[in-house]
Amino acid sequence: MNPIGKLLIAYRKLSNLTQKQLVEELSKLSNDFKALNTVTLSRWETGTTSPAFNKKKSLLNFFTLKKCLSKDICQDIIKNQYKNLYEPLSKIFTKNYQYLIGNLPEHRTGKHSLYVLKDFNQKKEHFEHIIDIETATNSTNYYTLTSDHLEGWCEHPSSFCIIAERKKQHLGHFIMVKIKNHIAEEIAHYRRSEFSLTKDDFCALNENGTYFVHALYGRNPKIAAELNVEIYLHLFENMDYIDNLMIFSTRTDGVLLTKDYGIKVIAKGEDEHYGFKWHGMISPISDILFSDTVVKLVF
Repeated sequence: MNPIGKLLIAYRKLSNLTQKQLVEELSKLSNDFKALNTVTLSRWETGTTSPAFNKKKSLLNFFTLKKCLSKDICQDIIKNQYKNLYEPLSKIFTKNYQYLIGNLPEHRTGKHSLYVLKDFNQKKEHFEHIIDIETATNSTNYYTLTSDHLEGWCEHPSSFCIIAERKKQHLGHFIMVKIKNHIAEEIAHYRRSEFSLTKDDFCALNENGTYFVHALYGRNPKIAAELNVEIYLHLFENMDYIDNLMIFSTRTDGVLLTKDYGIKVIAKGEDEHYGFKWHGMISPISDILFSDTVVKLVF
């Protein structure tokens, strides 16, 4: 049975609807379902046939609107699908992303692990590694965050910051902090610096806001893909408290990385002092979780 079929069955059970009642509800939702009948719905539920791409997108948005995806049974279905993103993302993250993702082969044996930074005992050294990597991959003198400052960001209850590590070797990181929506808009339009965040700009754990993706790096495409899958899972599990996702990028590969993944450029320009071209990107969280690329890959 395909995931959309499982979600349809789960939604009907949660809402105590017959197939006929669900058909009626969907037909009122969108022109995509004007011709839908119980025979077709039954085939979707059993996996005999699958909805067309645009109908899958409409159904995922429908489940989001109805808060169905907040229920355990639906969450398990979606989370299993996001775990399937690992292989295709590993192929997509190529050497073209020269700063965000390395192209270094793994010569050492042994498995690396992913850790949430705020819970990791040996985190001090990793903050220093992150600062070194981000400083080296940005324009000269632009990156001004200190390791202590970054640690304060990552320690905030609403932040989600993870690393890949093996035997104290830093292999990658994904730094994402939740800030108030209007602050995210200001940063995306480059009306204030991304390094100017204070504790008053952050959201409480269960307060709605925008996740600001501050830094992403993977030693190789496989590690980058693992980090991204963990981010998708976190965003999905907490989507009721996330309005948007925002990226401010001073690097061309930062824009390439977001293309086709649901995040839109809303502002761009060139910094006169440092000479780099910048892009501010922000989109609703549902556009990220159910972007065209993600739906094609795993739904």
